[in-house]
Amino acid sequence: MTLMELKEQRPHWSYSSLNSLLSVCSLAWAFERHWKVQAEGPLPGALTFGSAFHRALEYQATARMDGQQVKEGDLQDLFDTVLRRQVEEDGEVDFGDQDLDATAGQGRDLIACYMANVDPEERVLAVNHTFCVPLVKADGTVLDKPLIGEADCIVQNGKRAVVDWKSAGQRYSDQKVRTSMQATAMLMGVNRTFGPVDEFRFDLVVKLKRAPAFEQYHAVRSEDDYTRLAAMAAVADRIVEAEAFHPNEAGFACAGCRYKAACKAWHRDRDRVVSVAAQ
Repeated sequence: MTLMELKEQRPHWSYSSLNSLLSVCSLAWAFERHWKVQAEGPLPGALTFGSAFHRALEYQATARMDGQQVKEGDLQDLFDTVLRRQVEEDGEVDFGDQDLDATAGQGRDLIACYMANVDPEERVLAVNHTFCVPLVKADGTVLDKPLIGEADCIVQNGKRAVVDWKSAGQRYSDQKVRTSMQATAMLMGVNRTFGPVDEFRFDLVVKLKRAPAFEQYHAVRSEDDYTRLAAMAAVADRIVEAEAFHPNEAGFACAGCRYKAACKAWHRDRDRVVSVAAQ
């Protein structure tokens, strides 16, 4: 099944949903996913950029899996085309202090950096591998909602690795990699549905001022990490059931949040916010 088909099949958890609820802002999660409040303002440019970047790397990985090679210039052109088409589909997009042309140029540089660092000996085993697996707590309790997800790429060069493609404005810290919920979710899902893999790997292209840089970060997980993830999902279930949502005003995502008006009014007229969303 495609990821969209899995989402429509039954209630579920995903890494992004759990992370948004538990680690980013539970109130923003509720506005978007629980109460379905209309978002305000332009779409963050990082989302549109990331979507185009992912589509380009997906294309080259699929070609490699089929024994074909993609030229750097062709992949840059594909990124440029997808980015501009995505902007047309998304409508108003905020790229900060850059215009669309500058953003496209930056993306072309990131594609070139990535292509210069692709390991020619690494074999691509799967692209966009979807999974739906049960969440099982340490005492054996199986949660009602399964975990669904989609791994960007599975590769092998000696070790088997689940790869996630990223672009970001700064390098990752050791703590970010060590505690990444995404690494846990992807390794559990792929191990349960594809077969044994040794590690999770972030392939990150960093948007530095002078020139982009390519970084790889490796993470491993155990069965105990998987039962811990299930326990966190059980907590998330209780939060949603009780509607115990609250703002995280010190969080990194607050500045670019698209629910600022609803958040500002939440403590005064929560009932009105919910009733409007339900209409």
